[in-house]
Amino acid sequence: MKRLILTFIAAAAVQPAAAQIAFRPVVEQALDDVILPSYASLAEAASAETGAMTTLCTEPSAETLDAARAGFADLVTAFGRVELYRIGPAREDNRFERLFFWPDRRSRGLHQVQGIVADEDETATDPATLYDKSVAVQGLLALDFVLAGDGSESITEPGSFRCRYGASIAQVIQRNAEEMLDDWQGPDGYATLMRAADGNIYRTHGEVAQDLIKAAAEELQIVGDFKLGNVLGDSAKDARPRLAPFWRSGLALSSIVANIDGVAALGGVLAGALPEAEAEMGGALGFELGRARAVIAPLADDPRPFEDLVADPDAYRRLEYARSPIGGAFRVLDQRMPGALGLTLGFNSLDGD
Repeated sequence: MKRLILTFIAAAAVQPAAAQIAFRPVVEQALDDVILPSYASLAEAASAETGAMTTLCTEPSAETLDAARAGFADLVTAFGRVELYRIGPAREDNRFERLFFWPDRRSRGLHQVQGIVADEDETATDPATLYDKSVAVQGLLALDFVLAGDGSESITEPGSFRCRYGASIAQVIQRNAEEMLDDWQGPDGYATLMRAADGNIYRTHGEVAQDLIKAAAEELQIVGDFKLGNVLGDSAKDARPRLAPFWRSGLALSSIVANIDGVAALGGVLAGALPEAEAEMGGALGFELGRARAVIAPLADDPRPFEDLVADPDAYRRLEYARSPIGGAFRVLDQRMPGALGLTLGFNSLDGD
């Protein structure tokens, strides 16, 4: 019987053994050294891309298009490093979906984006009215289509609607990135609530650590099962590369590398709470993530279109192999680390049985 899919904020009990572990220092380090700087980088990248898109529209050329695409790559990487935090500020006003509407089942979001471009809907060129539209037409994947999808060559034409729509998308992305950063670091922000752990959201710092470990574990499951597993299928002939986010811009694997880096940064800090007898677990997590990164990163730099890359037998084999260490890292976070810390993650929101 299938288990009901639970939300990411489902409560899970912290076992009494966790009371003997000092979680507060690692929670504060995670906030100060990983989470807040990563969101600041996202806001910075979003602002830079807004500027690049504005320049592209006012001074269209091959050079300004290259700059906008390079800025988009930086933005995708910055988002990839915070993608695991589907909690707190990301949940307010559907910000996560506004930034990253994926998976796009039945391509409904894509069809909406294509419709806006085909109809040249001028309301989509105003960030205020675009924000009120479907979340699918105002985020990273919408901008991916504008910059690299069918017909993207028209973006350098004088007065291009496509460019003005893309500039509007960039401004909405910037708005969401800056609002999330503000909601994390403000005086009454989510970081303050995590630091306090006074019962407002979290009763203990162990519960905060529990939520962060769960977020990291679920991100690895998404990468291994969906971003790679569903895309690769059972064999090269069954592969469906167009299921991967950012395949048009050739950033599908760069995004996954950023996901791995985000999990590694957070997991490395959280491992600091492990008892001395279990300290090797942090090394095991880093080793598995390092193995996966070492396989995927060179392929991310391959200039071939993602579809051609997946069709290459050697590249396919390497990507399939990468799922093994990703699965190993997932098991460390989902099973071994919580047990060593006296935590119980509860039901995984992505699983069913």
